[in-house]
Amino acid sequence: MERDAQFTQRKAERATLRTHFRDKYRLPKNETDESQIQMAGGDVELPRELAKMIEEDTEEEEEKASVLGQLSSLPGLDLGSLKDKAQTTLGDLKQSAEKCYIM
Repeated sequence: MERDAQFTQRKAERATLRTHFRDKYRLPKNETDESQIQMAGGDVELPRELAKMIEEDTEEEEEKASVLGQLSSLPGLDLGSLKDKAQTTLGDLKQSAEKCYIM
């Protein structure tokens, strides 16, 4: 009976994980997963290892989705020098705007 309870718990944990990814990627829900979660008691928490893996994946995807993440993935691009050039250009624009009599 203990083995069956552990097996049911593990199935529910896997179903919870699949449900998480279905929600994340907007895939259709699965009735089997929902019934497995309900059989285990309804509120199933993921093991720490799985929760940590999901959190790391989410952080990586957020980083890759950002503009800087996209720029850093380009080969041969130095973000430090790009930032310095942008700041220099901005400083030059401010100086030229101060010299302008119309503004």
